[in-house]
Amino acid sequence: MPISASSGYGTKVTNAGQIDNSGIELLLGGSILKSKTGLNWDVTINWSKNQNEVVELAEGIDQYELSGGSYWSLKVMAIPGQKYGSLFGYDFERAPDGQIIYRNGLPAQGDLKVLGNYTPDWIGGINNEFNYKGVNLNFLIDTRMGGEMYSMTSTWGRYAGVLEETVIGREGGIVGDGVKEVVDASGAVTYVKNDVAANAENFNKAAYVSDVAYSSVYDASYIKLREFKLGYTFNKIGNTPIKDVNISLVGRNLAILWTKVPHVDPEGAFSNSNVQGLEFGQIPSARSLGFSVSFKL
Repeated sequence: MPISASSGYGTKVTNAGQIDNSGIELLLGGSILKSKTGLNWDVTINWSKNQNEVVELAEGIDQYELSGGSYWSLKVMAIPGQKYGSLFGYDFERAPDGQIIYRNGLPAQGDLKVLGNYTPDWIGGINNEFNYKGVNLNFLIDTRMGGEMYSMTSTWGRYAGVLEETVIGREGGIVGDGVKEVVDASGAVTYVKNDVAANAENFNKAAYVSDVAYSSVYDASYIKLREFKLGYTFNKIGNTPIKDVNISLVGRNLAILWTKVPHVDPEGAFSNSNVQGLEFGQIPSARSLGFSVSFKL
């Protein structure tokens, strides 16, 4: 919290608010199939959901920017009445019905507002394990649903013209989806569908710019093939005391099966740190492949 400089300090650290959390976590496991041929199929499902709210902050503080939580004009905030981790930035200027306003074919900057929140609606996963005469197959599907993130990779890539989307309209221009203003003789403003084509470079530099965050705020949901394991178990190795020798091929973080975020892995915007939901200059996610050997004596 900021304090009077006459005290000899500029800020003080205090327990400056109240955040309420309530949630549920479920784990369900069972056998789907146990056949006489030796084929077994076991499934484990986990699911969790957390309700979060910033109830209040310290007296005199209406909203709080999380330390290190800003990219250009977008800030990650704690705001009373909102979930912790609100993405606060500039939207486009909009008509009364919510459509984006274009002037000379270019979108205009609008108001500062909450554009999203990095807290997911729920997270979960499903693990399948198959066994058949010594062969074992295991794979885990992992998912995060809901919550938003801000991708500066998207903003800067579109502004600089290096992403594939900027090829659109390089010949013929881009007509933005929204409305334009029409002013009659009395000065009254009405809105009609935008039909003005703007130069592709100018359009991208107006829509993807540091002063407009909305265009690069995405639904951060994803579904991943998190883990895959294929192996074989030898019950006995000759006359040795070694038994249950398992040799397996193991893969981790193998594929993004579904996401709404272009070009980057949405999981890269989330971590165990206080500030989440921000992404910039992310290197491509890596798969890991290896093998394991285990045995019993």
